[in-house]
Amino acid sequence: MSETLVIAEPGSWLTEHQRARCTGGTPLATFQGMLADDIVLPQSAAVHPDPMQLVQACNAWVEAMTGQAFLIAGEFAPEALASYYAHDYVEQAKAGGHGPYFAVRRSDELALKCARAGLKSMLADPHLEIYDLALRLDRAPAKTARKLARQNGYRNLAAALKGLDQKLIALEAAEPLAARQKAWLKSLRKLKIVPDGQMSAQLVRIAGLNRLREARIEEAARIAAAQGREHPAFAAAKALCDMAGLRFAGLGAGAFGRMRSIWPEGPDRAAFIIRLETHRGPRPAAFYREGRLFGSWLAVLLEPGQPLPIGSLKLSKAEYAAIVPSASR
Repeated sequence: MSETLVIAEPGSWLTEHQRARCTGGTPLATFQGMLADDIVLPQSAAVHPDPMQLVQACNAWVEAMTGQAFLIAGEFAPEALASYYAHDYVEQAKAGGHGPYFAVRRSDELALKCARAGLKSMLADPHLEIYDLALRLDRAPAKTARKLARQNGYRNLAAALKGLDQKLIALEAAEPLAARQKAWLKSLRKLKIVPDGQMSAQLVRIAGLNRLREARIEEAARIAAAQGREHPAFAAAKALCDMAGLRFAGLGAGAFGRMRSIWPEGPDRAAFIIRLETHRGPRPAAFYREGRLFGSWLAVLLEPGQPLPIGSLKLSKAEYAAIVPSASR
């Protein structure tokens, strides 16, 4: 695949979305316009033969923009968000299926639009075709969804979603998005590749452009303190951190993924993965079911590079259901 794609410049819809959504009532609800339109990624990821290294580096850049520089969508390169959510779609739908993907993202219009914008800009037409049909099936009223499923050769909605799951897995085996995604990222004029040792300085530079950063940090802390204990995963997260000798500092986003993506020695199954904030940095926690007939509902806290969990819990069925989104509408 050529690395000189002509990319339609995304972003205008994102700007309008943020202008309509952000009321200006608080720092996190104040849209400042574009502040940092470059995407800075490390040299090691750019030259690595595995294309997923550059894709994951871009994911890390997005997380640094939002979690460290405290920029909001539309204040940094929209292509980075498009890359992030396109990868998010493929990985979640491939790991758990389209039903669980929409259980997590159904109400997140920004994530859905960014995922589609990314697939379209990458010219990933086969992926986009699957995504579009899955989205239409999820959005349509039940009667319309059943009709749409039959029109596409499936006997019912459940069969359609299962069929799309299988099509995506087969497509990823034959033509993984990551290779196309790397080529697309490298074709962007705003991409800046720097030596790995310069990444921290680049992040500090961009964080310095955000005049609302300190106010947003304070607001985010207040929100976490006020709402954290109401989250069904809060008690489990705190218990896992206590076992590991970590001070629990908050809950990050959750998504479906393969257990072995965060725990290579773990069971080869899908799990709901939540990032836990601790005083020693983020750690992934995985919530999953083991067994079918007499199943157990489990949670583990992982330490990168360690072969065994640093914390583990057995959950009740009700606790698990309160934490892990259901695929049913």
